[in-house]
Amino acid sequence: MALSKPWLSKLLCFIFSGSVFCSLQAQQDTTQLQEVVLSGALIKSNLLKAPTAISFVKASQTQASAAQLSLKEYLGLVPGLFAQNQYNYNQDLRIAIRGFGARAAFGIRGVQIVVDGIPETTPDGQGQLDNVPLGIIENIEVLRGPSGALYGNASGGVLLINTLDSLSGQKIALRAMGGAFGLATHQATLSMKEKKWTTLLHYNQSSSEGYREQSNFLQRLFNAKVGFSPSDKAKWVVQFNITDSPYAKDPGGISLEQALENPRSARAANLTYQSSEEIRHIKTGLSHRYSWQNNNKENTTDIQSYLFAAQRDFTGRLPFKNRGISAFKRDYFGMGTRLSLQAKGQTLVGVGHAQQTDLRSRYFNEEGTKGALSESQEERYLNSHAYLSHRRDWSAWMWSGSLRYDHIKMGLIQDGNYNTYHAFSPSVSLGYSLSKNQFISFQYAQSFETPTLSEVANTPSGALGLNSSLTPSKTKSFELLYRNKRNIGTAFLSLELAGFVSESTAELLPYELEDFPGRQFFENSGVSTRTGLESSWRLQYKNWEWNSSYTWAHYLFKLAAEEKLNGNRLPGIPDHQFFSELKLSLLSSLTISLEYNYTGSLMANNNNSVSIKPYHLLNSRVHKDFKTNWGSLRLFTGLNNLSNTTYYDNIRINTFGGRYYEPAPTRNIYVGLEIGV
Repeated sequence: MALSKPWLSKLLCFIFSGSVFCSLQAQQDTTQLQEVVLSGALIKSNLLKAPTAISFVKASQTQASAAQLSLKEYLGLVPGLFAQNQYNYNQDLRIAIRGFGARAAFGIRGVQIVVDGIPETTPDGQGQLDNVPLGIIENIEVLRGPSGALYGNASGGVLLINTLDSLSGQKIALRAMGGAFGLATHQATLSMKEKKWTTLLHYNQSSSEGYREQSNFLQRLFNAKVGFSPSDKAKWVVQFNITDSPYAKDPGGISLEQALENPRSARAANLTYQSSEEIRHIKTGLSHRYSWQNNNKENTTDIQSYLFAAQRDFTGRLPFKNRGISAFKRDYFGMGTRLSLQAKGQTLVGVGHAQQTDLRSRYFNEEGTKGALSESQEERYLNSHAYLSHRRDWSAWMWSGSLRYDHIKMGLIQDGNYNTYHAFSPSVSLGYSLSKNQFISFQYAQSFETPTLSEVANTPSGALGLNSSLTPSKTKSFELLYRNKRNIGTAFLSLELAGFVSESTAELLPYELEDFPGRQFFENSGVSTRTGLESSWRLQYKNWEWNSSYTWAHYLFKLAAEEKLNGNRLPGIPDHQFFSELKLSLLSSLTISLEYNYTGSLMANNNNSVSIKPYHLLNSRVHKDFKTNWGSLRLFTGLNNLSNTTYYDNIRINTFGGRYYEPAPTRNIYVGLEIGV
């Protein structure tokens, strides 16, 4: 039986919120509120009593009227998460959670990505989102901070993306959209369901001329998901994805003077050398789940396994001649299985292995044309791991603990020179239910992050090889969490507050060299600290819904490699973020959303000599549904940057020559139509 202590509730309320939410403690817990069940921490838990900071995103709440061009459209309400590079499709979306991942030159670093139970992040820790089918996402679980340790090579957290198994009440969905700057997308989704089988086929083509010069792109994506359930106890799922992006051009970073004078301009060298990338990505996966119950259904056993293989062909043109075209053919695969036992608590045991091989080549860039081969090498990364996790509940208390071990080898195949690393990642949580709708927990965890093959292959000389001076970074994290949910008359309120402190050693940060502009090199930065408070709340009243999140965080160099940096802010991450969405749903199937986003100042370089000003951003979305005799029809539109704010879509950290700035689009609109039968 949960022990409700009014003095403790009031104290926590004062510590965490100190104002408006304190008055809610007087409300009685009179209603059983529906709870979301999460699997992100591997041991299933409802959202209220999950012993770690985790956010649940129901994609359908955004998907209906979203442009579906970037995962950032879904993640605005996640506290502690900062996303950049939404409009530069050459370098993909960059996501940082609690400051981890901000250093990424392209794609995602420091954050693991898992799609439908299968890792999307490569074994060496490099993630990309260009092959994720945004149009059929069902929900997203975002683990922020310590719990990411259970997934291995990640310090910041985990994105667990789950896609649809079938369309609800439809067999075919067609979607078309057009917008400013030559934007055009076309989608087709086919859903088939028969007894024990489900099949979902999805195709998407997107293209745009881009807001800036030299920023156009074209992408085609096909995704297939086939499920087979021979019984209530077992399920098999086969996945296949192919993504083809024949071009995604890069306008490059420009100086502040250029950004203010002509924000749509591209860097001259990027035009001369036709900076762009070409990608072809193929991935297939097989997953299986089998569960059974014993002892009068009191004990449950569950086995889940996966197997996947992927190939990524990449060619990138950088804005210089010598070794200015970088290409790699990447093959990687992985497998894993885990056993879950539910008897006197929940216990999870898992093992896995993943392997990656990159054939990396560099050519001369003859003003956009591939010239002579300069150098090539074959690199390999291997990871074998095992983990154990246990959770036990006693009355109002809960305890959970986890331990993961990773054995890693990375190096050059041709000379057999491998670096070997061993990493132990422990975590422990203690939680307490203040009442049936209030929960508090404390967590401690250790995590690690190795450099990727692309990072160690960029040696300070500019030549291929291995930068043996780079070492893995390690992080220790503490987290205090509080959740509250309740009915207030006919309204519903949910609240999450989290405070965190972490310390990282040997953290990797990027820099550029004059001879190789546009190519990023890396160095270990000593010790850095991260301290922050995160809050998110959701208030529903009749046909109104208000969702908001606020993050205050301080990311600092503590014992930097360069002593003069001690006390400086880590670049590329704001100290303050606020996101708020107000949604009105009318009986006539009309939904109107208004979004407000405040991003505080951030630093562009380690020296903190360049500060990027804060900005305010307003977006709006509207969609209207119609029911017909033959199916459904949806009209939707979105207006971005309503106030025509001048801001920057991306800041290139520690870039050479002051070219930090990538201006974001001015006010722009998109409109679309979706048909379902």
